[in-house]
Amino acid sequence: MKKTSLILFLLATLSIITTLYSCDEKYVIVANTNQADSLINVAYKNHDYDSLIILADSMQKTGELSDMKTCYWRGYAFSRQKKMRLAESNWQRAITLDTLTREDKEYYAKSANRLAGILLLKGEYEATMKVAIPAMEMMKETGLDQSSDFTYLLVTLGCCQLQLEKPTEAAINFDQAYLRYSKMTEQEPTVTQYTNAIVGVITITDNYLLQKRFTEAFYWISHLEELLNRYKQLPDADQIFFDKQEARLNFYRATTLEGLGQHAEATKAYDKARQTDYATTNEGKLEAITYLMAAKRFEEASHNFEILNEQISKYGIKFSLDIIQHYFLPKYRANVGAHQLDSALQTGMQICAALDTAIIQAQQDEALELATLYDLQQKETVFVQQKADMARQRMIATIAALALIILFFVLIIFFRHKAAMRLEMAYYQLEIANEKTKESSRMKTSFIHQMSHEIRTPLNILSGFAQIISTPDIKLDEETKQDMNRKIIENTVRITELVNKMLEMSEANSKTVIERGDTIPADQIAVEAMNAFPIGEKYKIPIDLQLDEHVGSIRILTNEQAATRALVLLLDNAEKYTKEGSIHLKIDTPSEKIIRYTVEDTGIGVPKAEAEHIFEEFVQLNENEEGTGIGLTVAHSIANRLGGDIILDTTYTSGARFIMTLPIA
Repeated sequence: MKKTSLILFLLATLSIITTLYSCDEKYVIVANTNQADSLINVAYKNHDYDSLIILADSMQKTGELSDMKTCYWRGYAFSRQKKMRLAESNWQRAITLDTLTREDKEYYAKSANRLAGILLLKGEYEATMKVAIPAMEMMKETGLDQSSDFTYLLVTLGCCQLQLEKPTEAAINFDQAYLRYSKMTEQEPTVTQYTNAIVGVITITDNYLLQKRFTEAFYWISHLEELLNRYKQLPDADQIFFDKQEARLNFYRATTLEGLGQHAEATKAYDKARQTDYATTNEGKLEAITYLMAAKRFEEASHNFEILNEQISKYGIKFSLDIIQHYFLPKYRANVGAHQLDSALQTGMQICAALDTAIIQAQQDEALELATLYDLQQKETVFVQQKADMARQRMIATIAALALIILFFVLIIFFRHKAAMRLEMAYYQLEIANEKTKESSRMKTSFIHQMSHEIRTPLNILSGFAQIISTPDIKLDEETKQDMNRKIIENTVRITELVNKMLEMSEANSKTVIERGDTIPADQIAVEAMNAFPIGEKYKIPIDLQLDEHVGSIRILTNEQAATRALVLLLDNAEKYTKEGSIHLKIDTPSEKIIRYTVEDTGIGVPKAEAEHIFEEFVQLNENEEGTGIGLTVAHSIANRLGGDIILDTTYTSGARFIMTLPIA
């Protein structure tokens, strides 16, 4: 009883003394908050992002800046420096912090908005929604749902739903966002509010165009036109901004009308866009290419692409995989479409050279960001340790005043021991994460090198033909010309297929269920897959189809195109690694609910040690073989999203045996 009373007295006394001890310090922090915000705003307005990071770090240590605001501003500065991994890390940490004040909630909303934007650009739609939805619920509860952050989160959520094949839900969120933009611009008709609304509507329009939903895109183009007309009436409207958006409006309209088959109206919209000052700029010429490619005006598109290298040099843009995919590959296709083989060849060579540069730059950037991220984590650990030390010192002083130092030393040792264990565990987990990152980087690098090789092969063939064609006074008979033309087309298609395969890889990690709306005979999938493999130089091993006696009468509900694609990838894998022997495709029904497709070959097989990794991205057991290492990954993803599965039968030792199962109904 006496012991309990002593502890209660001790805790009460400790609380009073700690409050008195920290009173002056709290007053100083509050007094310095306005000064801290002023310094942060100066760095922000001057675009001095290095100073912004230094200020955030130092003010967090002194308590002038809360952890929430520190994470937001640090993430913002890193994002402006194009260090997106570091920006994402800081905003991810911000949304895990406690929101104790209204200011914390405001900066939580800002961080969630920025983080959702990054995840959306990366195509991580489920992750984006997991960030956006809780943030929007919190903002509704605290009355922050009238802000531009909430409205843009509505747009972001709608974009995710559109990508996840939920167009109805997406349309509802887009309409709600537009109503809010309209209300905000009416209540506060400023350049900032209209700019936010215009950017939001442009994001919606872009996403519908990417999905080739031209009817919906046309609807939002009318909203964009309405906003621009109202913006133009503002006394302080920026004419340069208006001119740019007006050009963009008509480029969108031209692309949309072309997609709807209204070619004449599309041409008029494009001609109207060209009357703007922005359309004459290099940026405007590049933006016009989307319509020109859609309208198959390849010569004009190729002409516009001539300023691409100038733009890259002007802005000091580093070669990256995104730049190659979004600009140089379309440029190559435009050259081919315009029959400008010399330009296509030159662009192809530039792509090959740029791939190596992009790989090295990506590795360097990734290493630098990982080092900075590790340094930030170390600083965070030191900062937490410093806070713990300050708390311990105050505790020791209080204990000394109450003559109970021994008891409190026991508590301090106990908590320090737990903190040390957590720190050790965190460090161990960081080491594991670093090793996984290195392995992932190695595999991705190997994949990119393989893709570079795959692209170079058809480019070398095109180069040879280009040299023959460009040789003066050379005479070719009609049969030779036709053969050359056929091979040029074949290798152009091969490059296009490689690009499509890279794009197909982006869907391999998707969890979206594929719609099953085709009721077809179970053996039709096998027949269509086999028809994709004509006997020839590349596919020399015949495929033997074996049907269970009941299979011929079974019809299944699935997605015919996707199921056939998955089986084609399994057969392609068997053809690739079987040099002699046979390939068997067996179909049977292990139960009333499942149809089973077994692909069995006499190839090199899969070691048991590699069985659990065979479906991972970029895995190739024989790196000297042609291929990208993603076929089995894509096949496995498709089967899962159709409600089935693909497994490797490790009991089979005469080659490899892959089993794909699909639900019958």
